[in-house]
Amino acid sequence: MSQNKRPLSPFMLGDAYKFQITSVMSFLHRLSGIALVFIMFVIAAWFAGIAAGPDAYHAVQGFLTNWFVLIFVFIGTFAACYHFCNGIRHLFWDAGKGIDMDSARKSARLVQIGAIVLGLIIIVAGFMA
Repeated sequence: MSQNKRPLSPFMLGDAYKFQITSVMSFLHRLSGIALVFIMFVIAAWFAGIAAGPDAYHAVQGFLTNWFVLIFVFIGTFAACYHFCNGIRHLFWDAGKGIDMDSARKSARLVQIGAIVLGLIIIVAGFMA
């Protein structure tokens, strides 16, 4: 431990560790990646319903348009948008751009705003179609 008695690792949680925007964004990136796996299963089921014929398609479509499932579709849409925007942020980091803490905080805010805006555009376009 250092002199100020703060843990050296963010994995040592407790009252000594203060969450930072970069650690929260990293956790959300991993969580959104896990959510994308479940989204892929739903998309695969939808494609399987299409391939299986009209009756199977209508059964899958009826399930996917249930209000409870639509909530997860909305959450999944925002998870995909967040993961996409944060992935672009990581590409810039891989190129050595925006690594300092001030730039990391600014890019974190841009990712949050961009994910919300992109998610709203996708949802509005989806319901207008």
